[in-house]
Amino acid sequence: MNVKSLHQVSLIAHDLDTSIAFYRDTLGLPLIARFDQGPKLAFIDIDGTRLMLEEGEGTVSGSVIYLYVDDIDAAVVEAKGKGVEVVGEPHAIHHDADGTFGAAGESEFMAFLTDPSGNLIALAQRKVPTT
Repeated sequence: MNVKSLHQVSLIAHDLDTSIAFYRDTLGLPLIARFDQGPKLAFIDIDGTRLMLEEGEGTVSGSVIYLYVDDIDAAVVEAKGKGVEVVGEPHAIHHDADGTFGAAGESEFMAFLTDPSGNLIALAQRKVPTT
């Protein structure tokens, strides 16, 4: 087996229109396709990986989508300005002293927010800590 990349992730969307608006309009991700016949589905592009949203009343998954951003602080301010619930402010979660996950000396920062169905989304950025 030769796995090359992550192809698709799926999430429950309690209201497909609201979820499409969140991922497309609020987060700025392109909508690939929408299907309203049979199971109501939408596909969002995240840099070549598909996010499949399936309308349903099920519980949200225990999965977290991690989205890399250029400026985590600005992204959180923008998300709040668009009415997104931020459940975890930007903070360092790991100092990568030896360069295990990237450049040595950088820290990985994350902030957490929720989509309209309650799915958890993490915003991530690597940067040199300022303190």
